[in-house]
Amino acid sequence: MDAFNEMNAQIAQFPLWLQWWLTWMQTLLILLPFLFIKRREAQVLIAAQVLNFALGFYIYTAQGNMITKLFGLGHIFWAGAFAYFIYRIFTGRSETEGRPYFRTWLYTATVTLAISLVFDTYDIIQYLNGTREPMVEYYAQ
Repeated sequence: MDAFNEMNAQIAQFPLWLQWWLTWMQTLLILLPFLFIKRREAQVLIAAQVLNFALGFYIYTAQGNMITKLFGLGHIFWAGAFAYFIYRIFTGRSETEGRPYFRTWLYTATVTLAISLVFDTYDIIQYLNGTREPMVEYYAQ
């Protein structure tokens, strides 16, 4: 539990816009899928989240319990969920007809995943190009 508390303490030092973004993603991509647990898309996202948590926690501990730009790699499983969502939406298999709440969640989650994957890709590229300091230090500059 200490590692999670340490991680939350680091996140609390991030810029406010990033804290709001993380809260948005946690609500939309972690909590709300359980409202639609019978829908295949929600199940896929929950599975992706479990894998994301496992890889993200491994990266976090491997980086000395510090959130670095490499942490974005922990969201790699979102890419699969995003591709699945796009496939389901464009093939009409998402069965959103007559389900306005599910449709709103699905489309909003798809856009949120797309935006997050852009941020994650940017962070990983920065990490590969030598930006290795903890995110707390990165944003303090």
